[in-house]
Amino acid sequence: MNSQYLFRFSTPVILIVCLSLFYSCSPDKKDDKETIRIRIQDEPDCLNPIISQSSLATQIENQIMPPLFEYDGEDLEIKPILIKELSSQKIVNDSTVAYDYQFLDEAAWEDGSKLTVKDLEFTIKAALNPYLKNKTWRNTLKNIINVESSDPSGNSFTISINKNYFLAREMSGNYNLYPEYIYDQNKTLRHFNIPDLLNKDSAQFTIEEHQLLKSFADEFQNADHCSKLISGAGAYKLLSWEKGSKLILERKSNWWGDKLKSPNTLQTAFAKKIEYQVIPDDVAAIAALKNGSLDLSTLSPKQFVTLKKENLPSLLFATPTIMQYYYIEINNTKPGLSEKAVRLAMAHALDQDNFIKNQMEGLATRIVGPVHPSKTFYNKSLQPYTYDIDLAKKLLSDASWKDTDQDGILDKIVAGKKIKLAFQILVSGKDLGRNMALHLQEECKKIGIAIEIISKEGTIFQKDLQERNFDLATSVTRQSPSLWDPFQSWHSSNIQASKTNRCGFATPETDSLIQIIRTAESEPIRNQAYLKFQEILHENEPQIFLFSPTERIVYSSKLKFNPTAKRPGYTENNMQKID
Repeated sequence: MNSQYLFRFSTPVILIVCLSLFYSCSPDKKDDKETIRIRIQDEPDCLNPIISQSSLATQIENQIMPPLFEYDGEDLEIKPILIKELSSQKIVNDSTVAYDYQFLDEAAWEDGSKLTVKDLEFTIKAALNPYLKNKTWRNTLKNIINVESSDPSGNSFTISINKNYFLAREMSGNYNLYPEYIYDQNKTLRHFNIPDLLNKDSAQFTIEEHQLLKSFADEFQNADHCSKLISGAGAYKLLSWEKGSKLILERKSNWWGDKLKSPNTLQTAFAKKIEYQVIPDDVAAIAALKNGSLDLSTLSPKQFVTLKKENLPSLLFATPTIMQYYYIEINNTKPGLSEKAVRLAMAHALDQDNFIKNQMEGLATRIVGPVHPSKTFYNKSLQPYTYDIDLAKKLLSDASWKDTDQDGILDKIVAGKKIKLAFQILVSGKDLGRNMALHLQEECKKIGIAIEIISKEGTIFQKDLQERNFDLATSVTRQSPSLWDPFQSWHSSNIQASKTNRCGFATPETDSLIQIIRTAESEPIRNQAYLKFQEILHENEPQIFLFSPTERIVYSSKLKFNPTAKRPGYTENNMQKID
């Protein structure tokens, strides 16, 4: 579950950016036709899939380091990328299923060497390393049992998965593949096997093994592997990364995909270069779109609608429904916010319908929980919380919150200590998030809750979220076309250890429902668990669930591409410039 945020520029800086874009971007015609220029509002935190936290990083990483197979943006069906064909599931025993794969004969790393089972084993073992700070991949890949191959070349292999895990197929290869020769030059992880990394606890590793694992983790997580030493089997490689300015991918001159006779859309790459320009402000992005130095940008709803009304022949507009939603993250471990009545009062204090109408230009749909409305298991029987200031005040009053010192902020004694309903909300500067924070601040003041808005740069924002160093935070998350696994974000085991359950809310019943969702043998049983899970979250409102937007894409009339429901709404590798 990865979030994206943005800091804002002052007006003088906006003017400088606009002018620099206008005067400095004058590529020759050939270079212009072969380069796709895409606006990003912030930089990725890191280009190392196991380590990175942002969805923007994932977007770029997939161009460099594709998985064995992926959901196609056009039809949302799984299609092979690095393997010859998808495998049917084999039942091994009561607890195990297996998938047989063969790497494409053409598929190769940047140095020309072939992909082998050793690369897959390395990828899994790297993610399972207990010394890695980010446990997200580990929490998912622990459903893998083993990878085996009797092929001397390592081209063919079998991967076995926990039979009861409902995303077994995805677990067999829908994650970025790493080249061992780049990321583990000393072959450190060959000292370990997958079952041991899965099943041994810390005490079962020797001192030497601990040292090897820690040494690898330190190297793997260093800055070079985030921004310089980046390599994969994709069509593109990182050409340059100018911090705060732009990130450029270049198509490999000898990319193996060119040898395929009938490539699918995931195996194609048209642009010679993909240039991601870091432009935080919409005004500067619009100027770049108009002068032709930018080919594609997403915009805030107001700017999108305003620009569309200009009817410029050089620009086209797309509003695909994308699988993401906005919410306000709540630290449920904080005094005051740990109380259900306080969270529900805040939910009732937000006039979301008015916000969608005026701030989103109607380009959003309200949601009731952490499931996208397009999913078949979305709980349609639940109703969004109504805007009701009087009810919000009553909820707080009934919970014994009073303004005893007449400062406009409610308080009460909790465990012998006076607690005030005064919180900070983190934003990273994007207009939408800041506007939502301002709306929350204004409305909560009416019910005796003080909100202070704190702006932080994107990477610092992410770090604070990861370490649960916040009260409230404006957030956005995306979902895959696959079934949804709530384990990472909602299971109690992830509150302290990995902290991927950032809000800190869990109950024995929600834990039990998550287990049913992950292991149910039939769709009706799983769907019932999904529905009940959403019902409990709606009743407790551990996050304030806001809305699911349509994306707002503005692009050059010379750019040919098909919008998609997959975030971010487009696929860079399939874009082409036309005359």
